Amino acid sequence: SSVQNSSYMCLMAHWIDETFDLQKKILNLCPIENHKGETIGSLVYQFIKQWGINVVFTVKVDNASSNDGAIRYLKRMLKGPNDILDRKYLHLSCC
Repeated sequence: SSVQNSSYMCLMAHWIDETFDLQKKILNLCPIENHKGETIGSLVYQFIKQWGINVVFTVKVDNASSNDGAIRYLKRMLKGPNDILDRKYLHLSCC
C-alpha cells in the first residue's frame, strides 16, 4: 500500500534460461482493488495467461493470510496437463 492508502501488486518472474543463467523480469506493476486472496489470485492468473506462461512451478509470497487464499485460487486455476508435481510446491513462503 502507498502513503495515499492505494494498493499495488508487483508480479515478477524468475527462471533459468537455456544457458543456465538466472533471469528475472517484472511482468506487471499495477493497482489492486483490495488485499483479498481471490482478488490477488485472480489478477496473478490473468497476468500469467496474458504473458503466455504455460507452466508455473512455484509462487513466492510473504506470509500474509490473503496470500494463502491467492495460492488456493491459483492451485484450482493452474490444474491441468502442465502440472508440476501436482502443484505440491506452488506455495513458497519468503523467509
